[in-house]
Amino acid sequence: MTDRTPSVSGHGIEVAMLLLNNSGVGGAERRFARAYQGLRKRNMPVALVVNESLLSVLRQMGVLDDTEPPALVIREWAGKLARCISGHPVARYATGQGLLARIRYAAAFWLRKMDYAMGCVSVGWWLMRVRPRVMHLVLGGVYVALPLQLLGGVPPAVVSVTNPSLRKMVGARPALWLYRLALRRASVVDALTDNIRQTLIREGIAAERIHVPAGSCVDTDRFRPAPGKRRSVVFAGRLVPDKNPALFVEACAMVRPHVPDARFFVLGEGVLRSEIEALVRRHGLEAVVEVGWKPNVGIILAEAMVYVSLQREENYPSQALLEAMACGAAIVATDVGLTWKLVDESVGMRVEAKPVAVADAVVRLLDNPDQAQAMGRKGRERVLRDHSLDAYLDYLEGVYANACRNSAGVPQ
Repeated sequence: MTDRTPSVSGHGIEVAMLLLNNSGVGGAERRFARAYQGLRKRNMPVALVVNESLLSVLRQMGVLDDTEPPALVIREWAGKLARCISGHPVARYATGQGLLARIRYAAAFWLRKMDYAMGCVSVGWWLMRVRPRVMHLVLGGVYVALPLQLLGGVPPAVVSVTNPSLRKMVGARPALWLYRLALRRASVVDALTDNIRQTLIREGIAAERIHVPAGSCVDTDRFRPAPGKRRSVVFAGRLVPDKNPALFVEACAMVRPHVPDARFFVLGEGVLRSEIEALVRRHGLEAVVEVGWKPNVGIILAEAMVYVSLQREENYPSQALLEAMACGAAIVATDVGLTWKLVDESVGMRVEAKPVAVADAVVRLLDNPDQAQAMGRKGRERVLRDHSLDAYLDYLEGVYANACRNSAGVPQ
């Protein structure tokens, strides 16, 4: 930790990272799991608290190794029942379904959150024993720690915010109220982008308590180009409306007549999977489009010539997009939010969120492999320069030190 002082923990733990999410795995989970491992390699006394389903997927992805177990794993007894009710219990994405489906999703969603409530006890007991200097609360970690903060006697907290829309990030309205309460009790708020920082200021968080990193972080040893590129096009992310996977499939249907040997990948899971598979069948693309999450995503990205990111509001700094750039793929991205900070004419093309615009950009790149590979090289250089793991870890160490210094001014 920057400005390191002797640890007051009897167990030598300076940072407790509570990384919890039982509704899926995305870029934030991968980013902070990778940061945790990076801090461990720096010999920082950091401990990880994680829920069992997230731990399982992060290990399958190769983000977390299994040589050293987390300090505490939150069991998911209610989550097992939720999986019997619905495979994708995220109520906010079920609004287009029938009434019974929406009830099923909502019931499963709240069942999974019961595991957070039960996890408060084990986390509280663990914190009393190890007494870390600071807590780093990511996603569901906010809810598990909040009751303990209200009772008092817990370390100062860093809360990481990864979406400019708090409502979309947390989902249900009661969760939003709790999240806002947690933000006000944080010593430091880690905002992923300047847009998020502005959202937090409008929420009443003091500007001096908000920190923004210069970039994100990518494991550029794991994500690197293959010796040769294929005429393949990749979309990776949760299959939810905000990511626009249907737009990608519509564009694939337009690309195929022009580039018949192209292959397409829709790498992800989510409530739209059945809809996406039906769309693939409707366009007769079953032979050239693969749908579903795969543990070898790094290998697929390494060989891809083009990566497509079609988020409706913001592509910056999408973890999947950065990993694709690290793998040397040319980028096609919707021209929204701060996307311009990552994607310019040297690394790819920004387009309107229309099938014909996306398809035209993909065809131009596939038909000009030298240009696409030159863009890919520039993209990797940009990731190495602006989104290195070492720079991000330096930032986190500074945030933790500031949280300790600021804790006197935050109600505990």
